[in-house]
Amino acid sequence: MRSVPPTAISAREKIIDSALGLFAERGIEASSLRQVAKICDVSPALVVHHFGGKEGLVEAVDDWALRKFGDAYASDEQAEGTELLRQRAAQTTRVMREHPAVCAYIGRALIERTPGTVRFFRVLIEGGRREIDSLATAGALREDADRTWVTLQHFFLIWAPLSFMPLLGDVLDGPLLDESNLDRWVNANIELLEKGIYR
Repeated sequence: MRSVPPTAISAREKIIDSALGLFAERGIEASSLRQVAKICDVSPALVVHHFGGKEGLVEAVDDWALRKFGDAYASDEQAEGTELLRQRAAQTTRVMREHPAVCAYIGRALIERTPGTVRFFRVLIEGGRREIDSLATAGALREDADRTWVTLQHFFLIWAPLSFMPLLGDVLDGPLLDESNLDRWVNANIELLEKGIYR
């Protein structure tokens, strides 16, 4: 589980950070507000005060995790055509390296069907579809490509392995997010996509 760095962060941020680590390790359904409060050394009432209940806390953690990737994607001027694919790969890789706990949380969240994770999945798919549409407009996508399935294929290639990180560690002889394994994963995805559905 992730420990909160000893910096002057707010109680709300500390709760979100601790909940993210707990949810990633034990699962969302299996974790309680009381456990989150204990990790943060605050009262359960304070957690309820900030989030209204567990559903509100899960939503806040989802928003925080999505924001890490959203901020990275918005940080650079958007590339055009198939260069957008390489740009997104570099941005995603950077966030995965800097925030492995967020990756662990996303991997766990995607296999648990809660109101928060259903919303989380929808946001990821809708964002992916906008990217695919922009690639198609730029002429970078094959004309016969099924945009719905292209969106889903991107999703599965990028996000689904996070749900299998413990199992993949055995196959890859080390954690998925180790530098060499992460680079191999990203490069294999780019090669597959560029030679398959892109012009």
